[in-house]
Amino acid sequence: MRVRWLGHASFLLTTPQGVRVLTDPYGPEVSPAAKEVEADVVTVSHEHFDHNYLAGVKGQPLVWRGLKEDGDWNEVDETFKDVHAYTVPVYHDEVQGEKRGKNAIFVFEVGDLRLAHLGDLGHVLEVQHAEKIGPLDVLMVPVGGYFTIDASEAWQIVGLLKPRLVIPMHYLTAGMRGFPIAKVDEFTSGRANVRHLGVSEIEVNRENLPAETEVWVLSLDGGVAL
Repeated sequence: MRVRWLGHASFLLTTPQGVRVLTDPYGPEVSPAAKEVEADVVTVSHEHFDHNYLAGVKGQPLVWRGLKEDGDWNEVDETFKDVHAYTVPVYHDEVQGEKRGKNAIFVFEVGDLRLAHLGDLGHVLEVQHAEKIGPLDVLMVPVGGYFTIDASEAWQIVGLLKPRLVIPMHYLTAGMRGFPIAKVDEFTSGRANVRHLGVSEIEVNRENLPAETEVWVLSLDGGVAL
């Protein structure tokens, strides 16, 4: 399958059957890097404006929301063609949602690959969360801090979940407006097994996944690596 980073916490996942899954879309008020893309399914980890911008999504996608209108968790367990997705309930902060409410982790199963998108996770995960998430090939994890976990906490989660591939997200990029979050260097500096690929899109399969955990940093200005 193909994984394309669109900036912030937004990815476009394209499955072997051509299903386009868009995670946490954001708009131009967040960054001029925001893109309009066509999708078959949109997942929304929580209902903040920088994660639920459906106005920029083309087509007539299914929308799988991690939270209900009242802010409580919405249990998602859905299948569309070759994509199965389910949610794991977590919080947007370290005080059980008192500051920023709740958040939903989306776990995707596509063929023999398993991916998790942590949304705006605001606390370190515990063993019970890891058990619900299950074994992972690809982890999309926020690293910028302030609104989410920071770099150090993200590494704790990587150690707990032990994915084969880590893709950092939700960090400061050029042109972002009013986001006091850290750059990706806070997460990658001094760490082994980090690759700055210089591309925005990668193809992921059993053959090209690293045997041990690696961090692949994607670029908004890059092309495609196959």
